[in-house]
Amino acid sequence: MRIEYTGRKADLTERERVKVERKLAKIQRILTRRDDLETHVRLSRQRHLCEAEVMLRALRHTLVVAGTGSTTFTAVNAALDKLERQAVRNKHKIIDTHRPGTQRDSPSIVVADSIRRTAPSEPPVEDSPAPARIVRSQSVEPKPMTEDEALLLLDSGERDYVSYRDAGSGKINVLLRRRDGVAELVEGS
Repeated sequence: MRIEYTGRKADLTERERVKVERKLAKIQRILTRRDDLETHVRLSRQRHLCEAEVMLRALRHTLVVAGTGSTTFTAVNAALDKLERQAVRNKHKIIDTHRPGTQRDSPSIVVADSIRRTAPSEPPVEDSPAPARIVRSQSVEPKPMTEDEALLLLDSGERDYVSYRDAGSGKINVLLRRRDGVAELVEGS
């Protein structure tokens, strides 16, 4: 994050600048994790009134706030509080314009992580297994074969199953390899 200070008859001490940079880092974490944010802090003093204007450029958007106070630091602090509220309020407008549609409906990683941390710890609930997918296959071996020929084709290791037309009966059968390594024959009707 680049921070530029401009002061007209007013300036911040080094300690105050460190505090300002900490607050701006917090605002940066609210908006984005990228470091390409630009911030311009303008300070001015007129008699007994100090004014601060903070302009933040983030993700093609500009947020501008102003604050006043009796000292320059209180003016900057008031402006940064306004900027933080404005960043939280406009966060979704700024970030959602750069996300694909599938991510707009789900919370961001940061929000999901904070929700998970604040949620009371409960024992994990067993998720039901995903429904089985059905994949249609048209690969029936064109020539009729016997069970032994189908078993040789299954043992070649190319596939976990062989669908074929039985040479004796003319029915379509499926020979498949189970998880325990045994070949199972499913005969058609």
